[in-house]
Amino acid sequence: MALLGLDYGTTHTVAVLGDRGRYAVLPHSVPTAVGPVLREVFSSLIAFDTQSNQFLYGPDAERLLVQPGTPGRYLLLRSLKRSLRHYHDGQTLTFPGAADRPVSVRHLLTGFAEALCQSIRQSGLVIDSEPLETVLTWPANANGAQRHITRRAFQDAGFIVRQTLSEPAAAAIEYADRIAHGFRQAARRVATQVAVFDLGGGTFDTALIRIAGGHYHVLTTAGIESLGGDDFDAVLVKIIAARLNIDPASLPAWQSMLLTLQACRLKESLSAGVFRRMIFDPTDIGLTASPIPLDVAEYAAALRPLIQPAIAKLRGLFDDPAVQADGITPDTLGAIYLVGGSSRLPLVADMIREAFPKIAIVASDKPFSSTAMGAAIQSAEGLILRERLARHFGVIRLAEGGRREVFDLIFPAGMTLPPAGAPPHEVVAEYTPRHNIGHLRYLECADLDASGRPAQGLRPWSELFFPYDPAVPLDLPCQAQSIVPRDDLACDRIRETYQCDSDGIITVRIRRLKDKQSLTAEIFRNS
Repeated sequence: MALLGLDYGTTHTVAVLGDRGRYAVLPHSVPTAVGPVLREVFSSLIAFDTQSNQFLYGPDAERLLVQPGTPGRYLLLRSLKRSLRHYHDGQTLTFPGAADRPVSVRHLLTGFAEALCQSIRQSGLVIDSEPLETVLTWPANANGAQRHITRRAFQDAGFIVRQTLSEPAAAAIEYADRIAHGFRQAARRVATQVAVFDLGGGTFDTALIRIAGGHYHVLTTAGIESLGGDDFDAVLVKIIAARLNIDPASLPAWQSMLLTLQACRLKESLSAGVFRRMIFDPTDIGLTASPIPLDVAEYAAALRPLIQPAIAKLRGLFDDPAVQADGITPDTLGAIYLVGGSSRLPLVADMIREAFPKIAIVASDKPFSSTAMGAAIQSAEGLILRERLARHFGVIRLAEGGRREVFDLIFPAGMTLPPAGAPPHEVVAEYTPRHNIGHLRYLECADLDASGRPAQGLRPWSELFFPYDPAVPLDLPCQAQSIVPRDDLACDRIRETYQCDSDGIITVRIRRLKDKQSLTAEIFRNS
C-alpha cells in the first residue's frame, strides 16, 4: 500500500509519499507553452468547457492559461475550498460568467479528488493497483459540514482516508522533522513548544502545540475562515485596475480571471527577495496598454490591515487557559513557524517580528508542502497526536413544555479529541418526551455568553426530526408543523447517544427505549 499525506489547499494541493522513513513530494505533469513540466503542486483550479460540457481539473485546467481557446469557451473556478465552509447537502455554485449553470459542490470536489488520484498514480512512484492509504488535512477551525464533505469526497474518489489532521498539527510534525534535520529517531526526541502560523491561499490557522518525544498536543487553535492569498490578490487587482482606469467587474469573466491570476503571480514574485517595484503588462490579459510599474510599499500598506487580525489571533493563543496552565508564554515559546504560500510574503514575517521581537521566527523552506509532509510522517509512523475540538457543539431543545427554547451544550470547544484508533468520546442524555415528534436543531459556535448561550460564530448543522410516538414510523417524513404536545408520552424514555471521533466528526443515535427503535446520523449541516 502507498502511505500518503495529502494537503488539499485553496490554491495548491500537495501529496507526499512515505516510504521506509523517506518522504517524497509526488510530482504532477503540467502542460506549458514549452511542453510538459513536473511540479510538486497540483493546482486546485477547476475549469468548465462550455462546448463539450466537460470539467477539467488541476493541470488540465491550468493548461488553459497558456493555451487559451475561444474567449468565453472555458470558465475557470478558483478556491473551491473556500465554499466548503458554507457546505450543505445539495449545495451548488456557479462558475464566473455562467450564472445559469449551477453545479453540485460535492460533484466538483469529488471530480477534483479523482483527477488528483489519477495524477498520483501516473507519477511513477505509486503502483497502479496500490491502495492509497491517506492522512488528509483540513483547517484547524473547519466546521462539521466542511469536514464531512471533504472526507466523503476523497473517499469516493478512491483514497482510503485512514486519519485526518488539522493543518497546523501536521505542520508541527514536519517542524520537528526539520529541526532534527530529517533524522526520524532524533525527531522523536524533540521537546519544545511551537506556534504554527499557517497563512495559505484562502484560510488562516494558528495553533500552539507542545511537542514532547513523539507526542504532539494541540493546546489551542484560532483562525480566520476568509483570509489568505485570494484576498491579497484582490487588493493587487484593485491597485492595477485603478492604474489602468478600468472596472474589473466590467471585464469578461475569462479576462477578469486572467487579471486575478496575473496579480497572483506578481504577488508570489515578491517572495523571492526585496523589491521596490513590480511590473504589470496589460497585454498579458488581452488589453492594449503599456506596462505599468506598481509600488511594492503601496501594496504592503494596503495589506497590513488584512494581516493585522491574523497577528491578533496569534497573540490571543497565549490567553487560552490551557496554555497558561501549561506555563507557556512568549518568553518560553520555542519558535513561531511560518507555513503556507502566503507566509512567504516578506511583510508577514516583518509584522510578526514587530509583534514578537523576542521570539525566533522560522520560515518553512517548503511552505507549500510542509503540511502534506507532516501528514505523510503521521501516515507512516502513527505518532501520538492529541487535537482539540475548535468550536462548541450543542442542540436547541424545547423546555418547560415547549414554552421556550434552550441551548444544550454537548461537546465544548477546547475538548481534547481522542487519538486515532481510540474509542470516541461519548455523551448520553435521557429524558421523557412532551411532544409526538422531537425537533433537534444542532449548531456550533465559537463562543458562549455568560448564560451559556451561543454568542459568536454561530453556524447551523443538521436539523433532525425524530418520532417520539411509537405509533409513528421512523422513516415517515416529518415537519415542524406536525409537532403537537403529548402528555401521554411522559412515561416513555428517549436516549440520545453522541460520539465525537478523532476527526472531530460527531454522530448521534436517538433511541426509543419502549420499542427499541433508533435512528443514527452523522451530523453535518444539511439545510
